[in-house]
Formats: sequence, C-alpha cells, structure tokens
Amino acid sequence: MSELDRQILKTIIDTAHDHYFVVNADGQVMDVSPGAAAVYGMTREELCAANVHELEASGVLKPSISLEVLRTGRTLQMMQLTATGRRVVAQAHPVFVAGKLECVVSRSMDLTDIQLLQQEYAVLQQRFSDHLRRNSRGGELGGVNQAEGVRATAGAGQAVHDTEQYAQSQAEQRQREQSAREQAECEDAALELGELQVRSPVMREIALLLKRVAPTNATVLMLGESGVGKTAFAHQLHRWSQRADGPFIEVNCGAIPESLFESEMFGYQAGAFTGAGNRGKAGLMEQAEGGTLFLDEIGELPLATQTKLLKVIQDGMITRLGDTTTRRADFRLVVATNQDLAARVEQGQFRLDLYYRINVLPVSLPPLRERREDIPALIEQHLARLNQRHGRRKLLDASLWPILMRQDWLGNIRELENWLERAWLSAPSDVIDSDSVKTLLNTCSTNNANASGNSLKLSNDKYNEIGVTDTVASVASVADVQGDNFLSESVPEGAVAVSVPKLGPNETLKEGLARIEAQWLREMAAELPSTYAIAKRAGVSQPSIVRFLKKYKIYLLNKQRYVG
Repeated sequence: MSELDRQILKTIIDTAHDHYFVVNADGQVMDVSPGAAAVYGMTREELCAANVHELEASGVLKPSISLEVLRTGRTLQMMQLTATGRRVVAQAHPVFVAGKLECVVSRSMDLTDIQLLQQEYAVLQQRFSDHLRRNSRGGELGGVNQAEGVRATAGAGQAVHDTEQYAQSQAEQRQREQSAREQAECEDAALELGELQVRSPVMREIALLLKRVAPTNATVLMLGESGVGKTAFAHQLHRWSQRADGPFIEVNCGAIPESLFESEMFGYQAGAFTGAGNRGKAGLMEQAEGGTLFLDEIGELPLATQTKLLKVIQDGMITRLGDTTTRRADFRLVVATNQDLAARVEQGQFRLDLYYRINVLPVSLPPLRERREDIPALIEQHLARLNQRHGRRKLLDASLWPILMRQDWLGNIRELENWLERAWLSAPSDVIDSDSVKTLLNTCSTNNANASGNSLKLSNDKYNEIGVTDTVASVASVADVQGDNFLSESVPEGAVAVSVPKLGPNETLKEGLARIEAQWLREMAAELPSTYAIAKRAGVSQPSIVRFLKKYKIYLLNKQRYVG
C-alpha cells in the first residue's frame, strides 16, 4: 500500500461518523476510529492495545462481532450492548487475501443518541400541539369577546349566532375527548389487561410489547425497583401466553435457604439425603411443566445454583437429587430482579453466561413516581379490594388526591397499597379525609423526604425535583466550594438545619440545578471507583451516570475516563 493510500484510509477512519474497528486474524485490534472511545468506554490507545477476546470477556463488547466473523468467516450484523450502556448496530466484514482470512473490518452505529433525539422530538411535538390547542381555545374565547362588542352595535341576532358557534365548538371538543376515552377503553379491552392498571403511555407500551412476545417461549427479564409490579406483569404475561392453562409457579430466590434451594428447585429421590421423604418429591421446575416458572429476585441466587440453573436452561433437562435419570423441562422462564445484574457480573457475583441466557427480552418497569398517571387507578382498585375484604364501603376525600399524587412513593405500588390499608383502618368514618389520616400523611411525607435525601435525582423529570445529601457535612463541603451561593433557611425547633443552595446573580433555576448536579457528580467521581458505584449511590442507572459525566466533562480521578 502506498503512502497516499495509507493517508486516505487514515482520514476515512479518523473522520467517520460511524465507529470503525480493524482486527487482525489473531483478534488483535489494529485500529479504531476516535469516536469509538465514548461508546465503548475506553480510550483509543487502550482499544488498540487490546484483543477482542479480552474485550468480550470483560464485557466491553457484548458480544464481539469481529470475533464471530473470525469464527465463521462470514459477513455479520448484530445488536451490541456496550459497557457504557449504549446500544449499537454493528456490521463486520471479513477481508481475505489469497483465500486466507487476514483481518476483519467492522463498523457500528450508536442508536442511543438517535433514540434520545426521537424522545426529545416527541416531547417537542407534544408541546407544540398543546401550544396550538391553547391558542385555538384562546381564539375561540376571543371570538366570543368580539361577539360581545358586535352585540352592542349590531343587535342580539349576531350574539345568538356567536354563542351557538361557541357552544358547538365546546360540544365538539367534548366529543373528541369522549372519543379518546372510548378509544383507550377499546385498547384496554383488546389488551385484556385483567387486574393491571396501566394508564401512562410508557406502561401501555410495555404491556403491548409483552402481549406481542407472550405466544413465544422467549425468556423475559423483568427489571425495576422493588414494588413496581414485576410479579403482576409476570402473571399477565402467563395469562396471555399459550401456556395459560398450565401452572404458574412463583419462586422467590431470596426467600429459600441456600441449603434447601437445590432440593426445592430440582426435587429429590427417596433417601437422597437425611430427612428426605420416602416417596421423593418433584421440584418446582417439574411442577411448572407446561406452564411458566417465575424466578423473582434472581440476583440473590447462589453461584453454585446459578451453574445448575444454566445447565437446565441450556439442555432442557432436570435431574433430581439422588437420581441418575433425567426428565424433560418444559416451562417458560420469566425472571425478575431489582438489582443491576451487569454490575453483579462485574463483581463476580453473577455468572456472565447465565446473564446472557436470561437477558433475551429485558423489560424495565419504571418506578411509580415516573408514571403518576397510574396512581388514581391503582388507588381505586386497592380501595375496592379493601372495601370487599372488610365488608364496609369507604371513600377517599377529594382533598387527599392532590397530596397522594404529589408523593414520590419510593416503595412504589407496595408502599401505596400499604398506606391505603393503614388509612382505611385508621379512618373512623366512611370518608377517609386528611384529618383522620393526618399522622399517616406526616409519616408518608417524612419517609419520602428522607428517602429522597439518600438518592440523588439526576433525571430532568417534569417535577424538577432534586435530592438532598444525606449528611450536613456533605452539604457543608459543597458550600465550601460554592461560597456565598448558599444560605441557611430557618427550620422548626428540634429539626436539623440543612443549607439550601441559592441562585447566583442572573442564574436561572435550570442553570442552578445543573451547577449543583455537576458539583455532586464531581464529589462522587472523586470518591467512588466506578460509574456503577456512582449509579448505586445516586439511585439511577449506570448509562445515565455515563451520560451525565460526559455532559459535564467530569472524569473519574482514578481512571481519567468517563466510565468505570
């Protein structure tokens, strides 16, 4: 290759929007485009010094498409999940010289930014539509006001005409709203949601996705905080599936002692161990024959049991304790966890191969505070259950609704239901009002305030909430940096005084929040070893932390790069 050809190739790689990898036949990375560093979480120099076998083993490439091409010798295309939490579409092509595979050239396109742009576009489009609708209503009202002036000069006939026109427009608006409600009800009927109460768009999309995959036997991984409804969605997935007539076996992996887990899951033969029954026992996997096996809190599984579960998933066969014969395992596997399994894999507490086996269709259920549209239906549903259970009809006073809608419900649906039951039992009359549950409201507000103090809210949600650091010392350290930008607010007697940030001169609320957010991130980046640790401390996902660190150009001090 001439020097000109080398420079042309170098220019193409250095300036390409897509991310290029050039890998030799031994799997050694020969060159990468500069933009790949932000996507894969390593500098260009680190990537060029690495081997794709190592990158795949460490989870930087999930999986390595270049390695697959080296194995098969064919052009491939696949989706990848990088260590920074980004989804990319990768294409790889083998390069043959005299019939021998010499290297692989791959390129990947990051879909994460495209998805974010689509979401931002959808938000802007919705705001624009709302703006047009408000202007339209304003125009109608303006027309009525104008009609009043005409009435004064042109007589009552024109006034009647304008009034009728306005009334007609209001009737059409009500008709449109009614049609929208009827359409939503029809969609709910088509979905056959059962006891699921989903009104928010994000939850309806999740329900539609689950109904589409329900007829298949694909393994579903339910992700989300404790109490968001993972078990309820697993039940509904079973009802939608072709195995609905079969059993639904629910197993809480954290509730069974490790010493008993294997015998409970796989069963045992008579006399397999001391205390074993004379007739033996079928395990929970056998009991799920023809149905669905739901493993809740799978992140709590011991490593030894993870190995045996992986073998069952791979081979489709079960062997009881003390038995030499195998039995066919015919069940649909659904798993759930509130833990970051990728982080547990990195810490050596969860098997990487099992993680790939169960991560076929990940479904992330958002917390209740991010889908407040679902709160009213959940309240009404649980209130009806309580009335039926206790044989008395109680109602919720209208004054409580705004208060309940504002709560963060950090325990999600479980906390909401527990609070309602306490309120139901505490109310002396048939109306649950703010006076009868005053103590409960104070407890609820305190719990939410304390819990929000232990987690930094980095998301720019519609309520623009920010967390408070869990110690006065932490706030003081921020105050030392910000100087006079902090003031101390008066607090009730006996309460702990916490400094509240003050907006700087000519600083907007958005700029002030960003400044505080960046300061907290800098402190955590200086103290914690990885983005996974920062995400756990902040109470957000690791990909979100990576994006925020990149946004504020904050580096981890011990690694001098954006990711952990």
